Amino acid sequence: MSNQQDVNEALMLIFENYWLIREDNPQKYHAVKRVEGPLKRLLQERFGMRLIVHARFIKLEKIPQNAKGWMGIQAFTDVMDYVLFACAMSFTEEKGEGQPFLLNELIEEIVHDYPQEDWLDWTNYNHRRSIVRVLTYMASQQLIEIIEGNTMDFADHHYDGSKEVLYKITVYSRYFMRSYPENLDSYEGWQDMIKEQQQREDLENRVSVFRQLMLEPVIYRHVENEGEFNYLRRQQPFIETFFETHTPFALEITKDFAALTLRELSREYRYFPTSKYRDELLLQLAAFVRGQEYPRDDYGICHLTESRWTTLIGDFAEAYRGGWSKEFREMSQEKLAVLLWKSGEQWLFFRKSDVEYLIMPLFARTIGTYPPDFDPIRPDKWVAEQAEKELNDIKNKQLKQAKGKKKAESDEMFQANLFEEL
Repeated sequence: MSNQQDVNEALMLIFENYWLIREDNPQKYHAVKRVEGPLKRLLQERFGMRLIVHARFIKLEKIPQNAKGWMGIQAFTDVMDYVLFACAMSFTEEKGEGQPFLLNELIEEIVHDYPQEDWLDWTNYNHRRSIVRVLTYMASQQLIEIIEGNTMDFADHHYDGSKEVLYKITVYSRYFMRSYPENLDSYEGWQDMIKEQQQREDLENRVSVFRQLMLEPVIYRHVENEGEFNYLRRQQPFIETFFETHTPFALEITKDFAALTLRELSREYRYFPTSKYRDELLLQLAAFVRGQEYPRDDYGICHLTESRWTTLIGDFAEAYRGGWSKEFREMSQEKLAVLLWKSGEQWLFFRKSDVEYLIMPLFARTIGTYPPDFDPIRPDKWVAEQAEKELNDIKNKQLKQAKGKKKAESDEMFQANLFEEL
């Protein structure tokens, strides 16, 4: 018999890892394997997800309700990376488990398989960098093993083709990509694959809501998901109880969004704000935007033009930059506007339409301000006053310690004199 705590820990392990390889993490692997039965039932009932338990690994198929622009492989930076990755995975599938291959053998094969004929050019530095990112990622996921050589040599500006790298295909490569019941050639495009997936699953509101809450930072209310939001509101006590019982998360529902938040901070999870300095600026920007009282639509969204966004960041920097680090104090308005937008977009605080910059309602849930006595116009004065205050605190502490020591010495002398008199 497995207890609920073991099931809960296993649940978080499989959600926070792409897969658990037995050879690398035997303790985590067996922790999930021990509660395989109840865990599978929980995943199927609440999330409509399939848990794959293999003798060598355990993997949860995390299929999102709808693909989002922010989803993907973090190590990849260009569409080409994904195309080359698909070509490389096709190559390993044809080769088979345990088969060795050379880098030159792979890149020659990819040239023939690449969708755009005569377009791939390995003398192009950016193309070489792309395949290096792909091979580095494949090695990190243990899809291939480097036997001899260095993949990074291929990205060298002066690469002349004389350095070779030897790889071996691992047992895990055949299980990384998700299998489809139909032949991929029968689809005209990826949209058809997604449509068939949705029709096959036909998720109920219950399963859809639970899946989105676990896989996405936030669920925004919009015209197409009013049914899901009505379910969220009606079943809020039940959903809250589930996540409080089975996860370290708490459910938060407002008029315009629903999200899971951490009850206690933990290094095991990625959350906002991170330790990056730009996140501190986003917190301050949230406070600044709140003070501007921009109009919002029926879904809590603030609509700005690109020029209005840039102007907003300029006004924000003028009011706050006094307390920033040198890098951000001296950053141009245009560069700061792009940097903050990209940072906020990663957390779904911001979103772009065809013609507008959208500030989403979740952004209003954050805030960051300077201390009440801080003057961003004269930050040096505040810093000096704080340093002087800290120095005085240290002196007062040392003075108290000295007085305490003198009192202890006086008490010892008194006791010594008393014994002499006796």
